Amino acid sequence: MKLRFSRSSLNLIIFICIIIIGWASIDANDKKKRTTDTLTAQTIDLAALSQLKQQAWSSHEGVEVIWQTRLNTDFQIRIRGQRNNATVSQPFETSLISWQDNYWQWDINLGEDFELSLSKLSQLIHDFPVSLKGQPATIILQGPWSASIARLTSARLIKSLELKPLALHTKTNTKMNLTNHTGAKIYSCPWQPVSAQYWLQDQLGNPQQSRPDILNKQWWVSPWPKLAPISEQSLRIWKQTFVQQWQLNWQSPATQFDILADLAYYRLPQNYLLAGYWGINALDVAQLETYLTQCLMSEQAEHLGTTTHGEEKKQQQ
Repeated sequence: MKLRFSRSSLNLIIFICIIIIGWASIDANDKKKRTTDTLTAQTIDLAALSQLKQQAWSSHEGVEVIWQTRLNTDFQIRIRGQRNNATVSQPFETSLISWQDNYWQWDINLGEDFELSLSKLSQLIHDFPVSLKGQPATIILQGPWSASIARLTSARLIKSLELKPLALHTKTNTKMNLTNHTGAKIYSCPWQPVSAQYWLQDQLGNPQQSRPDILNKQWWVSPWPKLAPISEQSLRIWKQTFVQQWQLNWQSPATQFDILADLAYYRLPQNYLLAGYWGINALDVAQLETYLTQCLMSEQAEHLGTTTHGEEKKQQQ
């Protein structure tokens, strides 16, 4: 049996089909727009950051020197040395030397006129603590330094203070420094993504709870912090706060001086810090949770490795 429709019925059917197709198309476009708007809202605007423009030099003793030429700061000198010698295990009182768990730091401000400050520098070198001489260290300079004056001043400091090249922050001495005061378990976190490492660093009660292991491209953390549940909202709030603070810090000469000191002392790659900044939008909850899981599993893996080694030793006996 053949169905027959009048012309008016066919026109009505075609009209209804057009309406249905149009509605479906509008709905699909609306959903696509909402998705695009959501992604756009979640993306944080990352302002361009100027380069640190530091220069590096290595003395014939092997001591690394980094300097940043700036015309808007005084002549500043910072020497950061490894605190891994029994002779410097007990801090002594001095206004120019600060102490952290794994390093000591000597800060000097020579003012805006280098020539007028030469006598001051000579006196400071003369009064430098004998127990800190001959230690592994790096030198960081900031201010209106020319390349020649920066090298000559650094060479004088290296010779007068008998400075030695920094030793690598290996797994062994890193773990010794971390467990020296806490006695807690140590966790090994991946080197990448850097933005996830930034998030974890912000959860630590003390920045000294973590150390980079440049040789093995890992971060050692101890003790493990208590972490609140992670949500898209909490992660987004952290991203916004982090980016705002990072942009402010990057423009500050004092903070840049601290950044250069960390780059020099821990031998971090020059683009490592910026990689975390530019990768902040790519960090999501799933990626961050995977990163944290890898950190936690590292302690279990090390424990199993230690146990296996102990069992093998018993069997050999």
